[in-house]
Amino acid sequence: MTNESNQTSSLTREEREQIGRQTNAGFARVERMEVAEGSADIPTGAIGEALTEEEIRRRVGTGNFEAAKNDTQQSSTNS
Repeated sequence: MTNESNQTSSLTREEREQIGRQTNAGFARVERMEVAEGSADIPTGAIGEALTEEEIRRRVGTGNFEAAKNDTQQSSTNS
C-alpha cells in the first residue's frame, strides 16, 4: 500500500487535473447517452410491497432479527 501512496504523491498537479478531466468526461459521456428506440425505461417506482416483521424474520432468521431489533448501537449516517 505504501507503493500506491508514493505513486499518487509523485503526480504533478497538472497530471491530477488531467486525470480528473478525463474521468469527468467519461461520466458525462455516459450520462448523456440516448436511450435506444424500443428499450424500456429504468423503473424508479416501488419494487414490491413493504415486508412485514414476520416475513423479515423468516428471511433473516429469528436470532438475527432479534439481534438487529434489540441493537443499542447508533446506526451510521451513511447506512
